[in-house]
Amino acid sequence: MFWQIYNKRLRRGYYNLRAGARKMRGARLFPALALCSALLAGCGLLTPEPEPARPANPTGASGRHDAEAEQLFGKARVLWGRDGICSNPEQAVAYLDSALEIEPTYAEALARRGQALSDLGYHDDAFDDLTRAIRLDPTAEAYAARGRVLFRAGNIAGAQRDAEEAVRRNERLAAAWSLHGAVAYENGDIKAACADFARACEAGDCAGLEAARREALCR
Repeated sequence: MFWQIYNKRLRRGYYNLRAGARKMRGARLFPALALCSALLAGCGLLTPEPEPARPANPTGASGRHDAEAEQLFGKARVLWGRDGICSNPEQAVAYLDSALEIEPTYAEALARRGQALSDLGYHDDAFDDLTRAIRLDPTAEAYAARGRVLFRAGNIAGAQRDAEEAVRRNERLAAAWSLHGAVAYENGDIKAACADFARACEAGDCAGLEAARREALCR
């Protein structure tokens, strides 16, 4: 399963504390999810590419934004492990809400919040955040992350468009090829999916290829 199913009552209590509480939205499951869970797991496709070593600045503070907003962004960012999985998406949203109250045009914070909201099942809100992030800073990572949100929501055509744009912008982005492969698998093109998963593996993420091999879909 792509994301943890949260208790609705707990979610309602958390989000009603926030101004403009978001409407509850149910998560839907699709046939491709059984295979693709391995490659699209965690809080989103906006996960860092494999690094030889964690830099001394793990929070990602750049000095380009308001200092307090960057501090809050850093607290959220460290909730994502090296495997791209967020340990506490609700807490990440809380930190990023505060950062974006200070600096509403903080593209990285919007993109991260979009990932966490998607993980909580708030796909429309996640899509809105990532669309705003793309308008501010149209990176391959942001397109791949938005494509994943669309994939989760069942909009395969939209996910394909974003995957293709992500690949066009950065052919070395593993997340883009992973999403591209998931879309191909959902569309029934196993050969193309295997090729995409192989490209993702070359770029540092072999989860999709390994999952497909376990299912005897790819060599």
